Amino acid sequence: MNKSYIWSLPTRAFHWLFVVGIIIAFLTDDDHLLNYHAIVGYALLFLLAFRVLWGFFGPKYSKFKDFPTNEIKEYSSNALKKESKYIGHNPAASYVMITMLICTFLIILTGILTYGIQEAKGILSFLNESYFKEMKKIDDLHEFFANFFIFLIVLHLIGIVIDKFLHKEVETLKSIFTGYKNTKEDKSIRINIFQKLFAGFMFILLIAFLVFNIINPKNILVASFNKPIDYKVQNEIFVKECASCHTLYPSFFIA
Repeated sequence: MNKSYIWSLPTRAFHWLFVVGIIIAFLTDDDHLLNYHAIVGYALLFLLAFRVLWGFFGPKYSKFKDFPTNEIKEYSSNALKKESKYIGHNPAASYVMITMLICTFLIILTGILTYGIQEAKGILSFLNESYFKEMKKIDDLHEFFANFFIFLIVLHLIGIVIDKFLHKEVETLKSIFTGYKNTKEDKSIRINIFQKLFAGFMFILLIAFLVFNIINPKNILVASFNKPIDYKVQNEIFVKECASCHTLYPSFFIA
């Protein structure tokens, strides 16, 4: 058996950053943590953009054209065989991964819409002023795609467990940490200078985005459309004479 370098460092970094991002997104799915939830969502959008582009310009086994999606029937009939001919993703894993990428985009899109429509925050906060304000369907779609993503994660984990028992010698699970799989022939990949520069640029961009949100936590991506009203400035008479009884419904018509 040969040790073949299958998963490059950028591919593995994406995988684990994506895992961490998804976990944080679920942990911050709370009304009091929505700003953090939104920031993580945008960070995941960066990672998603990287993975989609990496699927076209990355090394072999990471490219979408290398996904053997057209061999799903053959794979289904031979899935329980001890020997596997797939070095990168197998057909089932390919479909699950593509679906996860699409689902992630839909989760982020519906999340940005929900954040703007119902919370009047973020780049779509202007939608809170329109008839969209009462729309609950987008939030329902956001929840649906999030739950469907959990289902995809379960499928992914089941596939890992099955592969662990059937193709133990390949060390697929270990490869996502080390990058190496055991193969009959040396099938190692190499990433060129363009791929290295692209991966480095996207990583720096992600770090810059996170630093920007730390320095400026009330930026346009999470800022509220609704501005607090200072009634002491706008209606001084009301504050002096009526505020003790009418704090919920201040009047602008007191002479």
